[in-house]
Amino acid sequence: HWPPFCLLCVPCVLRLTFYIILIIARSPLAVVVGHISNNMNRSTLFTLLVASLCAAAVCATWWETNATIATATAKAASKEDAVVVVPFPGTEWLTRMAATTKDTTFTTQNGNTYSSAYDAVLYGAPLDNPCRNFNAYINSFVIPESLASWILHKVNDNLEWGHYILCYLRNFLGGILVYYGTASLFHYHIYIHPRSAQIFRNRPRPTWDTIWDQIKLSQASISMYTLLPVIDEWIIEQGFSQVYYTVDQIGGFVPYAFYTILYFALVEIGVYWMHRTLHTNKWLYKHVHMLHHKYNRADTLTPWASIAFHPVDGMLQASPYVLLLPIIPCHYLTHFVMIFFTAIWATYIHDAVDLWNVDPIMGSKYHTVHHTHYIYNYGQVFTFCDQFWGTFKVPDGPTGEPNTKRSHSRRSQKKSS
Repeated sequence: HWPPFCLLCVPCVLRLTFYIILIIARSPLAVVVGHISNNMNRSTLFTLLVASLCAAAVCATWWETNATIATATAKAASKEDAVVVVPFPGTEWLTRMAATTKDTTFTTQNGNTYSSAYDAVLYGAPLDNPCRNFNAYINSFVIPESLASWILHKVNDNLEWGHYILCYLRNFLGGILVYYGTASLFHYHIYIHPRSAQIFRNRPRPTWDTIWDQIKLSQASISMYTLLPVIDEWIIEQGFSQVYYTVDQIGGFVPYAFYTILYFALVEIGVYWMHRTLHTNKWLYKHVHMLHHKYNRADTLTPWASIAFHPVDGMLQASPYVLLLPIIPCHYLTHFVMIFFTAIWATYIHDAVDLWNVDPIMGSKYHTVHHTHYIYNYGQVFTFCDQFWGTFKVPDGPTGEPNTKRSHSRRSQKKSS
């Protein structure tokens, strides 16, 4: 029996998560992945990480170059065949939607008629704004055209408001999927996989009350936190940024790589100082950031704590990704992937487990120190900023386990006194 679910209802989401964990736990793929990761050393993991990042950049460039739609046209004067190269996703997706779905024609109050609601938010000219075209294309997978049409009519055919409402709904549903999906995978790997006996041999497990509290807080924060990507998309689509859609626009792969590294480096610095300010500013810490730091021990940190914060907290920490767009050129799809990556990364650094920690990555062992000591390890992905500005701290021992050396020295001092 598969009961109905409501994605906005916390008990239903928790029930769905439970079913997902059961499915993953019984999956043969989970056993294979667990066996492979059990036999990996630190150097192998670091090599795979670097290789994956390089492969992602190469694949993004290749995909963008090859996933284009060639539209045959004719020159009126010479009548020679020409090819107009249209960036992905092109225009054929709108044609397919109009052909496969009945009654998709959308007519606005001022009498303009479009092939569908998604064609309407593009004003019938999808090639004029490739970023907006890509957003509408992704939205069409999440929100049916009939629902999109209903939403646009409900806002009096205000196509701008309607488009960004659709983007928000997509981000909200996508945020739920990413949060519960990644947290469930980490939950299985840490708490259900046979290696969990080794992980918690000398340390307590988080309680279900703690996990439940984090899920409720995260579910509440998602509703507002997902507004930031909408602001991000508005800045890009309205032309207020330096974002470019194709690698050719920036001059090829070398400028693309240079500006991508520069953008990410400045984002890392921005996140570091934003996070540090949330601690040093007493008002911001008390009213915004302290809610997240109620999880101040290893046994209160879990993958479910990744976005268990005040929604303004999450928006402030992610704001450098948006604030730098008007200043530094950034490839649109690469930026899109970075935003998606931060959600998964937040899950990883909150699992309070020493697995997969490779320097100089700001892994979970370092972020656990941040939660237990407050004034160290503010960085997001790397430890460079903390090392440069003197806030870097190495854990005293295995994460979550009592420091036997410190305990022994204290006992020795008591005996001597």
